[in-house]
Amino acid sequence: MKNRAITMLIVSAVALTTGAQGNYTVSGKIENAEGKKAYLIAGNRGEIINDSTMVTNGQFTFKGTLDRPFVAARLIVGPAIYDNKCMWEMALEPTVLNVVADYNNPEACSISGGKLQEELDAIDSEMEVFLKPLGKLNEEVRKTANRDSLISLMEPYQKQYAEYIRNFYREHTNSYFATRFLNMDMSRMPYDDLKAAWDALDPQVQKYGDFADDIRKELEVLAKVRPGSPAPDFTATDINGKPFTLSSLRGKVVILDFWASWCGPCRKSNPHMRELYDKYHSRGLDFVYVSDDDRKPEAWRKAVEQDKLVGEGYHHVLRGVKWNRSKCMEGIDRSNDISDKYAIHFLPTKYLIDKKGNIVCKIDENENAVIDARLETLLNE
Repeated sequence: MKNRAITMLIVSAVALTTGAQGNYTVSGKIENAEGKKAYLIAGNRGEIINDSTMVTNGQFTFKGTLDRPFVAARLIVGPAIYDNKCMWEMALEPTVLNVVADYNNPEACSISGGKLQEELDAIDSEMEVFLKPLGKLNEEVRKTANRDSLISLMEPYQKQYAEYIRNFYREHTNSYFATRFLNMDMSRMPYDDLKAAWDALDPQVQKYGDFADDIRKELEVLAKVRPGSPAPDFTATDINGKPFTLSSLRGKVVILDFWASWCGPCRKSNPHMRELYDKYHSRGLDFVYVSDDDRKPEAWRKAVEQDKLVGEGYHHVLRGVKWNRSKCMEGIDRSNDISDKYAIHFLPTKYLIDKKGNIVCKIDENENAVIDARLETLLNE
């Protein structure tokens, strides 16, 4: 593995010195796919290339011009949906890529011709050591009720996974794929740590790396929700069908709670939140619950009633995500996603907001004692 890592570093260094634009060709042979449609989708959500062609005589070709040295892409044969097994990842660059695959045996796909594709294949090979057993254990977990023993078996592989991700973006700062792994790890990283990891990357990687735009966006959001910053405002339709705006609660201390009806730890924290409501609402404490139940609003309403999160100091809204899983690249509309304003990746996550509408602190799972310790002081200000 050590020698492979050295090779990957050399490949990355070479890749960063190549031209920033040029023509690409993706062609190949797909057995058992006659008459099916092939799609080439590049960019995180298909915003750079979204092309299609028919597989004729078992062959297909895509040609075009890239205005950059690299973009992550996917080749899809058959329906362009999320669960299509004939969906292969590729590193698209200004070169010729050759694909050999079998529609009936998706795992046998081979993509050759690019230096960055070689790097991607090397990464996949290294990760297979822990991803393959993790995948098998995940399948078993879904099929059995006796999950505890299986979950414990997953822990060493999950640890390997986490270590690989972290080591990669720290050690391969000139690899376009470093941003992919930093993106995987950033959900639990505080602003300062993420900023330091981002600043360590090569400028070319920051500009063109896989998921670089998502990391920049995360940094922008995290900078806006640091303690002392104004809580990002939003307006949404509440559980009673009326408009609700967060800033309308200025003058009150607010616990902003991101939760869901299906989230066990969220529901477990609600009894203590009710205790705080009973103790402090009359002194100026309100709760704003943002639920990740857009697809099942009936479950949301039922959970609110079951957990007795009702009263004039409770304000309930949905997260604001629209879903359409039938579409491969455009299945999620997050233009009104409240969670994105607060960099929410895990539930439950809470924010404590003071009377002036400024963020006091963020509270992750099992940190509710932080709220208890701060409320008296905030309510007396």
